[in-house]
Amino acid sequence: MHLIVVYVTVGTTKFDALINVVTSAPVLCALQKLKCQKLVLQHGNSTPVADSEIQLIHEKYGIQVDQYKFRPNAEDIQAADVIIGHAGAGTCMDILNNGKAGLIVVNDELMDNHQLELARQLASEQYLYYCKVNEVSTKLATLDFEALRPYEPATENMRKFIEALNELMSH
Repeated sequence: MHLIVVYVTVGTTKFDALINVVTSAPVLCALQKLKCQKLVLQHGNSTPVADSEIQLIHEKYGIQVDQYKFRPNAEDIQAADVIIGHAGAGTCMDILNNGKAGLIVVNDELMDNHQLELARQLASEQYLYYCKVNEVSTKLATLDFEALRPYEPATENMRKFIEALNELMSH
């Protein structure tokens, strides 16, 4: 599978580690091998990538980088071949409801980490993959995004998701 357009989102959070890892040499090499041409970064409250670094990424890897803090993201989601995002419920639902392949990156710096439980549940049902920040390059190089099951927003799926979400939030 070629990942021509990759969309990275941190939602409304500050998740510098995710922005830093997706612009690191190992991840950029993995994306280059997957034929990535465009990397769209929604950095939220994280530190944006310096313009000089964006230029270097384009020169060295042939990947165009666009970034922004916040904006409506429906077009970015629909244009993406894969979405790499934090493990917030909103991001997970955006991936599922738009029928996109997803790699959810758990922010293990959070104290009460419901993200890991949500990511595990969705991965166990083969709707998306998840990993920690230090695993992104390895996962991109080895995962088969075409093996993921399409999410069908049927009543049964929604019931299961709501039950899992309610259980996570009750902890």
